[in-house]
Amino acid sequence: MNGTSNDTKAPSATHIPFEDRPGLYGWKTRNDRGYEIRERPSGEPRRMRVIGVGAGASGINLAKALRDDAENIEVAIYDKNPEVGGTWWENRYPGVRCDIPSVVYQYTWNPKVWNEYYSGGAEILQYLKDTVESFQLTSMLHLRHLVTEARWYDDVGKWKVSVTNLEDGRQFEDECDVFVNAMGFLNNWRWPDISGLKDFKGTLAHSADFPEGLVLKDKRVAVVGNGSSGIQLVAALQPQVSHLFTWIRSPTWMTAGFAGKYAGPDGANFRYSEEQKRLLEKNPDYYLQYRKAVETEMVSGFARYHRNTPESKAAHDFASKDMKTRLASAPKLIDTLIPRTFPVGCKRPTPGNGYLEALVQDNVTVFTDSGLEKITEKGVLGPDGKEHELDAILLATGFDTSWVPRFPIIAHGTNLQDVYKERPVGYLGVAAPGMPNYFSVYGPYGPLASGSAMPMITAYVNYIVQMVKHIQREDVKSVTPQQQAIEQYAEHTALFTDRTVWNAPCRSWFKGNKVDGRILLHPGSRNQFLEMMARPRLQDYDFVYRTKNMWAWLGNGFSTRDFDGKDLTWYFGLVDGEDRQKQYDVHEMYYDGGSKTV
Repeated sequence: MNGTSNDTKAPSATHIPFEDRPGLYGWKTRNDRGYEIRERPSGEPRRMRVIGVGAGASGINLAKALRDDAENIEVAIYDKNPEVGGTWWENRYPGVRCDIPSVVYQYTWNPKVWNEYYSGGAEILQYLKDTVESFQLTSMLHLRHLVTEARWYDDVGKWKVSVTNLEDGRQFEDECDVFVNAMGFLNNWRWPDISGLKDFKGTLAHSADFPEGLVLKDKRVAVVGNGSSGIQLVAALQPQVSHLFTWIRSPTWMTAGFAGKYAGPDGANFRYSEEQKRLLEKNPDYYLQYRKAVETEMVSGFARYHRNTPESKAAHDFASKDMKTRLASAPKLIDTLIPRTFPVGCKRPTPGNGYLEALVQDNVTVFTDSGLEKITEKGVLGPDGKEHELDAILLATGFDTSWVPRFPIIAHGTNLQDVYKERPVGYLGVAAPGMPNYFSVYGPYGPLASGSAMPMITAYVNYIVQMVKHIQREDVKSVTPQQQAIEQYAEHTALFTDRTVWNAPCRSWFKGNKVDGRILLHPGSRNQFLEMMARPRLQDYDFVYRTKNMWAWLGNGFSTRDFDGKDLTWYFGLVDGEDRQKQYDVHEMYYDGGSKTV
């Protein structure tokens, strides 16, 4: 930048480089303290590098937003997997699908016309791949790269990130100004601790590492776990296997899919007709209205999460009646499955389309007296000690949802792994205590019980981009959430959530998989959270600047807007919506000599 304009020239602009002007005009540039004016205009974004971990829905959104909405930024997104997609690449078991309506489980900036109301995992994965290709994001995504450590160096204000290239085993160190954890919390799957697990001679697989091409038709199969993955596996496999065994150790609410008003009969999934898809493709405004209608039903239900409200009671009565109807032929399952001690929403409701119906079929054995305690070479032992021979055991035993990072993240001698093992805390799910220039998507105290994740991911990413731009613009060395803000947010959350169904006695990953654990959710509605994330509360952060004077970024008094061709009078409003300086044709208003002077 040399002080010249594209379309017009500011009155004081010259062709003389900024750095030469003090000497030419005899201006003082340094004071007795050694503070020196930077001879550049304010608003110039300094060159920065951002590293993100995770190329799922969050990492893809982050890459696009940093490229499109920020300037002078290098972006590297590392992911251990060979393809993009995150949890949707890892979870490819039979029956996997989203329990959120497809039309709201997508980026608002890349709407797609879907084949089904609740889409299968394969279509969602393809959507994420297509997004990367359509928006040309591939160059920023480094697949088969495993991050093993991130360490903050305060003297230089940088994160140094240790990475292993899984293709060739090469280890290297990268560095960045801002480090973003976009790994999510549904990708670190775990084996259960079951006696004899390694003795089984048949097929043993986890739902999050399902063997490609595994054929189970006419086989004897056990499904262990009755969370979301186990429910979908049972519903998908029951019609094709010769016999299926499963265990139900604890009651849980089974509901129809979310936003059931627009679903099929009794909340069932359905395929869009070709006529419906053409209507949505040809009428973007109509498609927007449809998406908003579906989303409206989902965001209007916050009152049902409050204990003892009419909305909470109605949700309980509806779910209880629906489950009893579906299990009418199996009274014992009604007593086992329907919760008596906690209301709907204490833990995330589990849509069970097809699951309850599968449990009452003749080729399904449900063990309710105890969990699976012993695996043998040939199969499993039932509660009565009888051995049941099996061809395959499928473990749908969940993920590590503790928020503990999969690798050390270290700053000022503190490892975030240790902090989160002892007591997960955080600032809005986006920042962590004592971690400078560190941001996350869906960390502790995020809106995990609030409908579709996709709009929330975009809100997180836009927040992070705003923070990155602030760091650039004001020459910030480090930004860290204030401990007071973190603790007071946690205090408010603890008191508020006492009035919610989340506080009832159920085991939930909202509460660290404990019945009486701390509730790590945002204490408010979806709209409240989105409003909070729209503009960062900078007063909740401690800033350290790269210079001794925090106002050094003001530079030589000019703004980049004075020279870069943008509208010089933007504060009056933009003509034709364009932020560009124009030559205004207002000759009719010039004094023409005939006008009467005053």
